[in-house]
Amino acid sequence: MLCCSALLPAITSMPALSQTLPAPPTADNADTVQTLYLEIVLNQYPTQRVIAVIQKDDSLLIKRELLIDIGLPAERLAGQEEVINLSRLSDVEVQYHSPTQRLYINVPPHWLSRQYHASARTNSRYPLQASPGALFNYDAYVSSARRGGTTASLGHEARLFGTTGTFTTTGIYRQALTGESGINEGYRRFDTRWEYADQETMVHYTAGDVITRPLGWTNAVRLGGIQISRDFALRPDLVTYPLPEFSGETAVPTTLDLFIDGTRQSSTALAPGPFTLTNMPMVTGAGEAIIVTTDSQGRRVSTNLPFYISSELLSPGLTSYSASVGALRKDFGQRDFAYRNIAATGSYRRGINDYFTLELQAEAASDVSTAGAGGAFKLWRLGTLESAYRQSYSEGITGASYTTGYRYRSRGFNIGLRHQVEQAEFVDLANSIQRNSNYRAQREISQLTTGLSLGRLGSLAGGYFDIKTDQDSRSRLLNLTYSRPLWERMHLSLSANREVGGDWSALAQVTLPLSRRPGTLSASVRRDAEGGMSTRTQYTQTAPIQGGWGWNLAYEQRSSENDYRQAELAWRGAATELRGGTFGTQQNAVHYADARGSLVRMDSQWFAANYVRDGFVVVSTDGQPGVPVRYENQLVGSTRDSGHLLVPWARAYYAGKYEIDPLVLPANLSVAHVEQRVAVNARSGYLLNFPVKRVIAATLVLVDSQGDPLPLGSRVITNSGAVSLIGWDGQTYLENLESANQLHVTLPSGDSCELRLAIDVLSDEIHHLGSQLCR
Repeated sequence: MLCCSALLPAITSMPALSQTLPAPPTADNADTVQTLYLEIVLNQYPTQRVIAVIQKDDSLLIKRELLIDIGLPAERLAGQEEVINLSRLSDVEVQYHSPTQRLYINVPPHWLSRQYHASARTNSRYPLQASPGALFNYDAYVSSARRGGTTASLGHEARLFGTTGTFTTTGIYRQALTGESGINEGYRRFDTRWEYADQETMVHYTAGDVITRPLGWTNAVRLGGIQISRDFALRPDLVTYPLPEFSGETAVPTTLDLFIDGTRQSSTALAPGPFTLTNMPMVTGAGEAIIVTTDSQGRRVSTNLPFYISSELLSPGLTSYSASVGALRKDFGQRDFAYRNIAATGSYRRGINDYFTLELQAEAASDVSTAGAGGAFKLWRLGTLESAYRQSYSEGITGASYTTGYRYRSRGFNIGLRHQVEQAEFVDLANSIQRNSNYRAQREISQLTTGLSLGRLGSLAGGYFDIKTDQDSRSRLLNLTYSRPLWERMHLSLSANREVGGDWSALAQVTLPLSRRPGTLSASVRRDAEGGMSTRTQYTQTAPIQGGWGWNLAYEQRSSENDYRQAELAWRGAATELRGGTFGTQQNAVHYADARGSLVRMDSQWFAANYVRDGFVVVSTDGQPGVPVRYENQLVGSTRDSGHLLVPWARAYYAGKYEIDPLVLPANLSVAHVEQRVAVNARSGYLLNFPVKRVIAATLVLVDSQGDPLPLGSRVITNSGAVSLIGWDGQTYLENLESANQLHVTLPSGDSCELRLAIDVLSDEIHHLGSQLCR
């Protein structure tokens, strides 16, 4: 009945047309001219548009702008008159259907506008949040060994954060309690920095101790200075690598189903005309897409389209960069302020097209400078090729470095090749700090990694690594691994390693998650390169994230040395995690204890919580205690007496879901929202408020002067503006009351009455006022 509703405005506005339907044009009514208002059906697709059609003699005429408006291309109508005779348009078929007042127009599919359809739902974007606060992470560790005495350490991370960024400092204090003092005793500072992230521009600003962001063929260094970089992690909704597009055209309305590697991903309704399917599901590597189209008559057409998606590329026009300047830092973890020459580094990447991403690099200091260029190339459906060239200048000497790599991934097979050559004369900032300037040798690094899925038989992987210098120093390592599931949730893994010129070392292990009791049981047999054998049995249980006990028990019998024992007991609470145990041989056992957690200051409250690795959220219920809180559908705990609960597991930039259960609240309290999503900035915290509104409510029975209940449907308005309706037997429920209330009641008959109510607004219960007389 869609045609009838679309035609209704034309029928009501033109009485003559509403009397009788015009007949289709025939030879009997020639030489007549009349205007018809018809719904246009374009290539069997209802446009839901009713337009004026002139019937003249045996022809149908429509204004050119109306034809363009319903989807016909303007270039096909160029040179035509203002009113176009449809019968004179080539490749156009027209049929007028009088009973339904529809005009069917069929044009070639390529005439119609191209449609762009996204096959996958676009990720929602959530702004990054941060509230003013402070955090102190601590990790206190004490160990005692028979041969080494007793030592203690306290590691820390302190943060101050808010809307202007995050200030962080880390370090550790070590002290020998018994035995000989060590050279690393005392306090050692690690990093101190301020960071700010601008989500709109995806730019990350850092000042203090920074680590440069290298490309795949460069090395990172530590600087004391500033850094500005593009950070795509700020936008989890953004797909940074090129995705394939599938194009075609349909002559009639069609349903398109997309299958990726045999799994249905989406279903899309297509109007007639050309179409392009974009925004593929976020998969990488080689795969096969199957597009199945089903038209309105049930005809199905299936098309196979192989593709290859590489995350090493950037989408065309997308740019990534990083620029850092400061003093080179040396001896990190050994000295607090070992800074030397001023240096600057920069890297740049840009997606040129779907098949090529350009990469540039440069760095400079007083005694060394380098520059390089490279890129990633997509080899159609054969994988990606990476290549780069760098040149350095140091102490009047020029050196070069070459890097070439290849990578291919699919669901059942993957392979990676990489070869790098550094000439003896090549020096960059990283090895200028570490390398002895009096000893330089050419270095070549080759590696091959591969993996193969065997289906139900498991998976096989291998690797070959070759590192050599021009001083006849060469190291070659071969690695093989195999794994497969067994019966009853058991899992088998085998691995073997060999340094060329030496002997094999191997490991076989079986793991079994226990079903009737917590924990995982594993047994393994190991052979080392010297021929020594050992067997190990282990029983582990990780402490639950919500809190509870965990343990790790292991015994290893060795053929060439003393047996190894390990026993650890862990307890995770709401405010800290405690661990203690022993490991080692009977002759040299080490006993230890560890406590780690966090102290947080936010919303004028102190919180003791588990170790916060990244971000966190403090849930507030406006002072209401005992309210259950869930994070990602998992119960975290309940708000404490102040109405707060700290959730220490917020992942930076991820929009986590937080919920509260309002059923425990008193009846006079209401919550506007019981679920919210929020994305927290990195290493920051956010105060997530669930506003709780106090509702002063009452139930009463309104009666007239005769004591009879007021009629059903009578309207009640309070002096605060709240509106309610009277139910059966005069029952009425009112909200938003005040201490003194004036009620005005309008009866269905039009009569009215009034009454006054006094309410105790300090009560936590809904008031039950019984019968109240309305005069």
